[in-house]
Amino acid sequence: MVISVATACSGVRLQSTFHAAIGMHPDDYDFKVLRLTTEISRQVFPITLDLDHPRFKPGLDRLVEIERKIAEAKKQKGIVARLKQATLAVAAAATFARLYVLPAKCNALPAQIRLAPVW
Repeated sequence: MVISVATACSGVRLQSTFHAAIGMHPDDYDFKVLRLTTEISRQVFPITLDLDHPRFKPGLDRLVEIERKIAEAKKQKGIVARLKQATLAVAAAATFARLYVLPAKCNALPAQIRLAPVW
């Protein structure tokens, strides 16, 4: 248990150092990576995620918050903690389902399908 906690703390420390070094908040960095991967996927797929949909980012933020609450509930013991975990798991599934049914953006494929750098 001590090793996993130390490893987790070390990972958080390294992640914080990384984001500080590049001058970006972790959420901004994550969304930038999501935008880059979406641009790459546009080169070979006829649809992409609508990252600008007003419910997309709040849905992702909600999933992150639910995950944090699940992690806190897992540290607790007893039936109440298990009920919290189950309720939060249902909330996560419902949030994911709402994200899943958001309309995708149609994308005309290029004449020559190939992967090219987007940055």
